[in-house]
Amino acid sequence: MIFISQPKSITIPITQLITLLLSIFLCCSVYSKELALVSSINANYEALSSFEVRKIFLGYPIKRENTQLIAIRNKSDETSYQIFLQKVIHLSARNYERRLMSKTFRTGTPTVLEISSLPKLKDKLHSNKFNISVMWLEDAQLDNKLKVIQILWKETK
Repeated sequence: MIFISQPKSITIPITQLITLLLSIFLCCSVYSKELALVSSINANYEALSSFEVRKIFLGYPIKRENTQLIAIRNKSDETSYQIFLQKVIHLSARNYERRLMSKTFRTGTPTVLEISSLPKLKDKLHSNKFNISVMWLEDAQLDNKLKVIQILWKETK
């Protein structure tokens, strides 16, 4: 007579199972930063092409709803500003400043406004639906008076 033994069942306490699942989830999840083009919540225009974004931040006119959009440089965060220059404008800080200054001298038009404080930038964006700027998506999402027009850059890991 042959006896076949039943396999022993493995029991794992629920707390260990939850801990295991959470650790797998945290290891596999990827946190990435995103740079967004933002405006007032009242803005109702479509996303801009990469050419239009570059053009407006170089001080050239772009219109929506027959009104010129107003670019504001966000210099409140050095990392986001450097990414903006490299991945959106495709210029070094030095060359970007030169281009802005050169355009001002040639045309007499004022340069693109720069703001170095995030609260002041948000206030300026709230005040006019045609003001646009760039900031971290997470900063924009914390302010219910701002609207994300589009994502300009996403960190890849």
